Amino acid sequence: MQKATLLLDDGTRLEGEAAGAPGTVTGSLGLYTGGDYMNALTDPSSDGHLCAFLMPTVGLWGVNTEHCETGKLWARGVIARDICHSPRNWRSAETLEYYLRRNVITGISHIDTGSLYRYAAEKNIQKCAVVSSPGFTGWEALRQKLAGFRYENSFPNAVKSSETYGPVRGAAAHVAVCDFGASHGLVRLLASMRIRATLLPPYDAATIFLRGGYEGLIVPQGPGAPRNHPGISQSLLAVIEADAPLMGFGLGALFIASAYGARLKPMQSPHRGMWFPVQNERSGLTVYTRQYHAQVLSDELPGGLAVTHRCPVDGSSEGFRIEGRPVAGYQYLPCADIRLGGTGEMIHTLFALLKGDWKNG
Repeated sequence: MQKATLLLDDGTRLEGEAAGAPGTVTGSLGLYTGGDYMNALTDPSSDGHLCAFLMPTVGLWGVNTEHCETGKLWARGVIARDICHSPRNWRSAETLEYYLRRNVITGISHIDTGSLYRYAAEKNIQKCAVVSSPGFTGWEALRQKLAGFRYENSFPNAVKSSETYGPVRGAAAHVAVCDFGASHGLVRLLASMRIRATLLPPYDAATIFLRGGYEGLIVPQGPGAPRNHPGISQSLLAVIEADAPLMGFGLGALFIASAYGARLKPMQSPHRGMWFPVQNERSGLTVYTRQYHAQVLSDELPGGLAVTHRCPVDGSSEGFRIEGRPVAGYQYLPCADIRLGGTGEMIHTLFALLKGDWKNG
């Protein structure tokens, strides 16, 4: 088996076995606690990341489109302890190894990802590279490249013009979605609630929405950070000031908070994966959620922005409301099953915002 090397941004090298396509790839280190590897690899939030999976083996049920968030593999690379080469699932169309090769994605296996998680948290490791090219010698140049790496996203897979999905007749509501390359899961979830959704280009979404024709605006998850796209935050401020129903989750929640004047701070241990606990500050109810973010609201918040949910593990904010306005944000992500991960509460809040019931608390 061909050898491969994982290079961390502090110069540490970890040896393993090559997986996927041969080559060299650099990016942000995305430590992922969940087992839904297809969801992680095809979620727009993984753009620019090398996904390091903490579960002992990935690829156990192979590859099937039902577990894909989008039609594209967004992750730059894969880091795993073990990759299954003989999946046992009747829906499997191909192995994960073949899927990575077919999409020209470089990976590495036989890495103790549990120890990597602890080391990255202790040393604040943010970037890494995987090298599976035989005879590679340019380690110093690669480390310098890694030090200068900065992810810049422009949402290349976002819609260029409006696209509408969901029921044509008898829809419970018609909402606009600021598309960052939005997940198939979001559209399916809204359709299951009989909500008609129109995806709009991210830089024009707020302007188009304010022209009318929609009952609310959703700003979903995506790659990158609000600081890279100040124009989107500025446009969302107009939506907030218009008292229009507005909901965000993941990156979308951070865009809304930034638009309202909240400061963001980086997390030393980012939340990526499944099973992150989130507690409702009012009811005390705790649910386990799917998350993918490396930034969080700072402790100093602008007046009127109230934290509604927190992670009991590290105390970080997980949800907020803007008092007196139909605006809510969640830093965790909805699940395809409405019974899981606080998704039911999100949908309930969405309907409350759309119908004006938010005024009653």
